Amino acid sequence: MVMNVLNGDCESFSALVQLYENRIYNFLLKLTLSKEDAEEILQDVFLRVYKYLHKYDDKLNFSAWIYKIALNTYKSSYKKKKKDFHNVCCEQIVDSICSAEYDPEHSYELKEKYTEIVKILDCLKTEQKVAFLLKHIQGFTYKEIGHIMGISEQAAKMKVQRAKQILCDRYYKFNFRGV
Repeated sequence: MVMNVLNGDCESFSALVQLYENRIYNFLLKLTLSKEDAEEILQDVFLRVYKYLHKYDDKLNFSAWIYKIALNTYKSSYKKKKKDFHNVCCEQIVDSICSAEYDPEHSYELKEKYTEIVKILDCLKTEQKVAFLLKHIQGFTYKEIGHIMGISEQAAKMKVQRAKQILCDRYYKFNFRGV
């Protein structure tokens, strides 16, 4: 597919966007906690993918390559805006996850749990959060995470382990305080 795009096939690029658009958007949404910011960054990601596709080394995993672009685009957008994406209310991300398919009581409970999880996840340092999301939500290997983040495989593993420990500790404290 990449070679087709490089040979000028616009339909192949369209197919490439369709293949990765939702996955990259969901990753960015979890980082920014803002639909608007995630959509804006997503557009920039695919502009960069198109611009730098000629630099892609087909010996590498394409998914890891595109996620690296997504992460770098997120970081540069974060710096440009000089604002903390994490101060945005997490209600919009919770609403997008919890649909009205459930009865009102179950929907309310589900929203409460997701809000709690999003808040706990958002307490992580950015590098830990990224590593955790790439491993446990996106399913990348530690080697791929290292490539995406520009760190060693061992450092990626440590970031994921630290994130898990912090998440477990905070979840325990949040749910069992006073018990």
